[in-house]
Amino acid sequence: MPQVPVRPHRRGEDWRARRLTSADGAGLSATWSSAVEAFLRDARARNCSVATIENYRTYLLGPRAQQFIADYDVHNVNEVSPRALRDFQAELLDAGLAAGTVATFHRVMRNFLGFCKREGWGVPGEALEISAPRLPVTEPATLSEADERRVLAAAGTERDCFLIEFMLRTGVRLGEVCNVVLDDLVDGSDGQYLRVRQGKGRKDRIVPLDTTTTTFSKRIAAYIRNVRPRETRCRHLFLSTRHNLRTNDLEPMSPTAVKLVMKRLSEKTGIHVHPHKLRHTFATRALAGGVDSLVLQRALGHTTLAMVNRYVHFQARDMLDAWRARRD
Repeated sequence: MPQVPVRPHRRGEDWRARRLTSADGAGLSATWSSAVEAFLRDARARNCSVATIENYRTYLLGPRAQQFIADYDVHNVNEVSPRALRDFQAELLDAGLAAGTVATFHRVMRNFLGFCKREGWGVPGEALEISAPRLPVTEPATLSEADERRVLAAAGTERDCFLIEFMLRTGVRLGEVCNVVLDDLVDGSDGQYLRVRQGKGRKDRIVPLDTTTTTFSKRIAAYIRNVRPRETRCRHLFLSTRHNLRTNDLEPMSPTAVKLVMKRLSEKTGIHVHPHKLRHTFATRALAGGVDSLVLQRALGHTTLAMVNRYVHFQARDMLDAWRARRD
């Protein structure tokens, strides 16, 4: 990809929204940066998560976006052409970026340009019809039962060991596990469950804790009773080992701390340990245990069945059982 420097600010140029002439008459457009800020404000108004908004900002104002607007001489959003988007996607792939990264760039750009079109800023409809790069269909990475035993045995503390168990049994995301408080562990009339508050997409959901063979709620109670520090005002389930000097109290475990735990476990065992891998393991085991895909969708917090169907697609046991049942 050509390393064209970001075009400098033109002296005297008005970078605010301005009137431009198009084929169908005068239409209001906006500069790239002002349109991005409007898009981010709209995302906040729609209650998008902080992580989602920061992701949008990185993809739309970061180095790749700057390279795009410099290479294709884009001043205002109505100057984004379908050909420029298609060519830039190809350049990113040729430069060695993973197809998944380029697909994310495509998705964010499509959402952004769709917003600009709805605002009446002259974005051509054809720019929204560019296809994303085709992604390879790969089996989600999971932990085998033997891997799980090795990882748990390598955990340096009882907290770290239970953290891995908890994520394997609930399928929660990285940010979600750090947000769990004691009140989220509910002992209801119909059974025990975890209430995930304001997960991805700012949606609440529940995850059942017990099965006919495993009473994980008792394991949680034992952790709270015997391992989790008692002398604290903090209500989070997983706590840091260090006191906050200002409050003289323990703090919730941060996402960075969780990732460091998993990095150490990966180095000790040679097994890649990652929050998404634990989540994939949870989903795959739930399907293998007979959980309906629609129920699993709700437990995972997915908006559609598309991701759940990916797990269904790779259920080797179901395929092998069906093959053995053939009568030819």
